[in-house]
Amino acid sequence: MSATSQGAGCGVVLGIVFVLLAQQLAFVSLSDLIPAIEYLVIGAVAGGLLFALIGWALGRRYLQRHPPATEPPASSSP
Repeated sequence: MSATSQGAGCGVVLGIVFVLLAQQLAFVSLSDLIPAIEYLVIGAVAGGLLFALIGWALGRRYLQRHPPATEPPASSSP
């Protein structure tokens, strides 16, 4: 898995957790079904995008500092 997909997956979970935390702290109300689903979906998408960007940037930085090892091409023997 790439750093981008790892970040996106974690971001989706954290986005939902932040919405639930906001509900516990009385910033949003999740008592109605449709607005609750909207808040959860918006939190999941926003968290996924934000953390995917962070993962992408960290993955690029890691690859710049640690280039992948290249092996010489395999010689074919007749």
